[in-house]
Amino acid sequence: MIVETVHETLLLIGGASIPSASGAVREIVSPATGEVVGTAPLATAEEVDRAVESARTAFQAWAALSAYERAHRIQRATTYARTQAGEIGRLMALEQGKPFDQSRKEVLGACDTLDYFAAEGVRVEGYTNATEHPALRSWVVYQPVGVCALITPWNYPVSLLSWKLGPALAVGCAMVVKPSSVTPMSPTAFCKGLIEGGLPAGLVNVVTGNGSVVGETLIRHPGVKKVAMTGSTETGKRLMEVFGPTLGKISLELGGHCPALVCADADLDQAAQIIAYKGFRNMGQSCSSINRVYAHRSIHDALVEKLAGLAQDLRIGDGVTDGSVDLGPMATADGLATVEAHVADAVARGAILVYGGRKPEGEAYTRGHYYLPTILTGALPTMRVMREETFGPVVPFAVFDDLDDAVAQANDTPYGLVAYLFTRDYATTIRVSEALEAGTVCVNNGAVNTNYAPYAGWKESGYGLELSRRAVFEYLNTKHIKVQFS
Repeated sequence: MIVETVHETLLLIGGASIPSASGAVREIVSPATGEVVGTAPLATAEEVDRAVESARTAFQAWAALSAYERAHRIQRATTYARTQAGEIGRLMALEQGKPFDQSRKEVLGACDTLDYFAAEGVRVEGYTNATEHPALRSWVVYQPVGVCALITPWNYPVSLLSWKLGPALAVGCAMVVKPSSVTPMSPTAFCKGLIEGGLPAGLVNVVTGNGSVVGETLIRHPGVKKVAMTGSTETGKRLMEVFGPTLGKISLELGGHCPALVCADADLDQAAQIIAYKGFRNMGQSCSSINRVYAHRSIHDALVEKLAGLAQDLRIGDGVTDGSVDLGPMATADGLATVEAHVADAVARGAILVYGGRKPEGEAYTRGHYYLPTILTGALPTMRVMREETFGPVVPFAVFDDLDDAVAQANDTPYGLVAYLFTRDYATTIRVSEALEAGTVCVNNGAVNTNYAPYAGWKESGYGLELSRRAVFEYLNTKHIKVQFS
């Protein structure tokens, strides 16, 4: 794929694609080449107001539909959006750096998520209660909260949007989406595709721009009844400070610092493959990436050797011109700088650089935010890479002799999103998975995010939950109706 023109993203309000009245735009720069590949408007506070009002109008009719009719319309919209997966994936590859093949699959997976929740929307069940008198009737129903503000990140710009769009649409909510300023093109195109596919105009609105204007205006708006956000823990805390006084519903998927424990009896080939996948895929730019590995002394060296072999085989390049590469560039210069600082700190404190630790060599990598998948050994608890979220393709190793001590080190963090365990012993599986302080524990696998299971962060990694049939209740109000007959 060759970039021939600069893509112009527009605001999506009331079903219409429009520029901002201010005329101001943000340039979107390719992380692979440094070239300008697109523009996105900087919305004004007045345009945020219009988007919320548009959603409020659309909400009335959408909420009044039966869940079965909503499911039918959602599935019709995703059928159309799938036909646009190539173009939406191209925009994602351009702005985020993720290889095209992975970007396109992300769009298709997002459609699957919307379909999953469309089917769950028809299964929302109320209940009746036994009462204290024969003339009394009591029942409980669930009703949509109203207009939702969906604030989404840049690392999985369409997938993580679908985690919020899916349940919100299914139960009858309307929404205003505020995508990351780093990656506004693909989520806007995805939402536009859903509207073109048959969702009512105004049901899904998109406003782009700076968080200090667009984000703050949106979450302070009295018409917004629910906020869902994926982002950093710092941003999540700020959002709670601003939106909390409204006492509206809120759900947050925040940062992580995910440990992996590899026991002496683990299948090392399997462990190495999963650590490579969860440590390096998307250049480590995932809240559920494996951030640190605690390996039993008896298998430590063999595991590191296997992982180094896998890292060397990964193909790195511009995922737009070659969509089949394994890794593209990091999305931002700031992200690359953090990775370089964490690796430098670890090496200065005595860690051994086994592989990577620098940009790849060659003219093709000089302008982009490229970095080799990196493996460190001899990592200590005081190193930044073992304490802070690197959000890059770096896997540091520490050795353990006592499993209880390894669990204690794994839990010694303010985060609690995902933990990984590799063992073939059933008793160890039960004991350790229950002891790890994380909302998700993956044993001998890396399939963290599945539509059918809840994804919840413990400690400073989140508030509320996403995914699973339980996620629909994040977008519903509970109502008790009690009637006395004469």
